[in-house]
Amino acid sequence: GVVGAGGTGGSANGADATASRQPSGTGLAERTGLTTWDVGDLPAVVDTRVAGGVVRGYPALVDEKDSVALRIEATPERAARLTHAGVRRLLLLAVPSPAAYVLEHLTSAEKLSLAASPYPSAKALIEDARVAVADAVVARVAPGGIRTAADFEAARAAFSAAVVDDLFQAVSLVARILTLQRDVERAVKRQNSMTLLAALGDVKGQLAALVPPGFVSQTGLARLAHLPRYLQGALSRVEGLSDNPGRDRQRMTEFERASAAYADAGGALPATPDASPALARARWLLEEYRVSLFAQQLGTAEPVSLQRITKTLAGRE
Repeated sequence: GVVGAGGTGGSANGADATASRQPSGTGLAERTGLTTWDVGDLPAVVDTRVAGGVVRGYPALVDEKDSVALRIEATPERAARLTHAGVRRLLLLAVPSPAAYVLEHLTSAEKLSLAASPYPSAKALIEDARVAVADAVVARVAPGGIRTAADFEAARAAFSAAVVDDLFQAVSLVARILTLQRDVERAVKRQNSMTLLAALGDVKGQLAALVPPGFVSQTGLARLAHLPRYLQGALSRVEGLSDNPGRDRQRMTEFERASAAYADAGGALPATPDASPALARARWLLEEYRVSLFAQQLGTAEPVSLQRITKTLAGRE
């Protein structure tokens, strides 16, 4: 029986979108050029009969920037990761972008802080924030991911309803983050003693990993809400450095044990998009650990210790 890809679907370019190579013995054809959800319900697996047996494949929606392709992938993990981005692209295509409207209605202070961001322009930053809003909507509406037309429609309606307000909130949070980042950078420049170089280098590395180009969608809205606290922690650390450089060195030694364990487990800063759930979680535990060591007064979002980080890396947390 035919699974999913019913006919040419409803898109205007249906005919050429469906011109594709179809594995023999399955009803799911690979397609390109999709701009709307017209794949019916996406099965989790497709089995293709080949000489000598059956090959199992995993259908995925693949983001190709201006459109999405339906492809059969070799592993369920890769299919799920690609489909996350593919569904997000279809959502972004389905709901008009309010970026220009949001940009026009920012306060002058917000415009000023967005002007000095790692993005090529304020508009590019707002577009990346829209990607983060789409991710947050999908996580809320379909925590297990979207594979059916009904789930996609629910996510599209929710995204359409929320995008303007959520985008304003996201952009004003990002403006706060960028302002704090600049405060930390200024504080670093004010410290000029040679004995503090290692600590200042550590803080610069922390900033580079927290606010790289693309950080808004890479970090995600839920975690972005914690960045002001991480940056506040870095600021109070730098401001108190010259009072007690020895104490900072001690704390840094403790922190380096945790970051070495993270690096040994294959962790990068910032984390790579394909990092395992354990690495992705440990990456943010490292930031909480920094707060607990260098700026205890700010408090952590959850209990954190070197032991907890090593357990998380081992997949036991």
